[in-house]
Parts: sequence; C-alpha cells; structure tokens
Amino acid sequence: MCIRDRHTWCKPPEQLIKINTDAACHVNGEMTGLGCVARDESGQFVRARSRKVQVGHQPRIAEALSMREALSWTKEWRSSRCVFETDAKTLVDAINKVKESQGESTFDTIVDDCRELIKHFEEVLIVFVPRSANSVAHLLAKGAYSMSGLQEWVHTAPDFLICNLDLDMV
Repeated sequence: MCIRDRHTWCKPPEQLIKINTDAACHVNGEMTGLGCVARDESGQFVRARSRKVQVGHQPRIAEALSMREALSWTKEWRSSRCVFETDAKTLVDAINKVKESQGESTFDTIVDDCRELIKHFEEVLIVFVPRSANSVAHLLAKGAYSMSGLQEWVHTAPDFLICNLDLDMV
C-alpha cells in the first residue's frame, strides 16, 4: 500500500480517502481533545474536525471516542472506500476482531458503536500507525483545548496545520 517508511504518513491507495484520528487527554484530566483529518489519494487536504469534551477520559477510551467521532462524521459525507488510521493499537485490534465484544466496559460499548458505524460504509479499513505518522490528527486533538466547541474545516486547512500537512508530503 505505502512504499514510504512506515513511520511517516503516506497517501492512501487510489480512490480511497484516508482519515487520521487521535485523542489527547489534558494533563489536568478535566478535558479530552478529539481530532480527525481527511486527505484524498493525492494527499491533499479534504476536511478536518476538532472538538473538546469537557470530561477527562482514560487514554484508551479517549482514542475510542475519537474513532467513533471520525466514523460518524465521515458517514455524513462519504459512504465508500475509506481507510481510518489511529495510533491506538488496542483500539484497532478491538474493532477488527471478528466477534462482538463480550465486555460491558465503556471502551467495549464504544468499540461496538464503531462496528455499527462501519456497517454504513461500502469499504472501510481500520489501521494502526505510529504517532509519527499521525501528527496532524494529534495537532487537531491538542488544539481542541483552546477552541470553543466543535470546529470543522472543509477544503481549506486551518493555518496551524499547514506546516505539518506539507511535511507529510515530503
């Protein structure tokens, strides 16, 4: 799929949209930032979304919330051929398991929600990448702390992402 070093972001295969997603838990534990960014097969910015949740979460729950948010958001504007990347391996493994989760934890419930959302797409891949290949989504998640409510950008990336988006294309 990608011929570049696995530690860097790379373009999705032809006709796929790639959505990177991440969460950031604030050090004081009072809020969680969620971020996702979509890019097309040429690596060009398509859209991004960022928001903060006023409740702190454990990192694995925060990452699951971020994936659920990304799936729900993407479902609104795209129903086919998507690859979602996250730096949360536990989450990827849980979503990609064949069976429904048996647990009743918050994490298990969110994973089940993600699986239900995936059913609305024609083709979806959920993939683990190292944080170094997920830096733009991480910036969006951290940036959510200083934003008021939900923020969304369509066709034009926010200024604070331009440098990292450009670095991904090098």
